[in-house]
Amino acid sequence: MTTYTKEQWLAQGNKLFGNNFLDWRFKCPSCGYIASVRDYKDAGAPENSVAFSCVGRWMSNSKEAFVKDDRNLPCNYAGGGLFRLNPVEVEGSKYFEFAANDPLSN
Repeated sequence: MTTYTKEQWLAQGNKLFGNNFLDWRFKCPSCGYIASVRDYKDAGAPENSVAFSCVGRWMSNSKEAFVKDDRNLPCNYAGGGLFRLNPVEVEGSKYFEFAANDPLSN
C-alpha cells in the first residue's frame, strides 16, 4: 500500500500527467485496464468513482471482475465491494494506482 497526503498525490499526478486532471490515468487492480479521468467522464460515471471503481461499471462492453478473460476490456470492479484491492491511500481513502508507465490507451 502506497500512502500519500492529498498534496503529495496531487503533486505526483501533476508530475506524471500534467495539470489537466482529465488526462490523468489509473490502472484497475482487478483487470489492469487503464482509464483516464476523461474516460470516466465520457462513460457517464459519477465523479467520485474515478480511480475507485473500474470504468467498466459504466460501459456496456465490460467483463466481470475477477474472471479470467483475455479480452482487453474494463471490468465491473467496485472499490467499495467485498474485495478492496485499491493499492493507494490518500488521507484515509483508497484509490487505484497511477498508470504512469503504461501505454496511453488500451
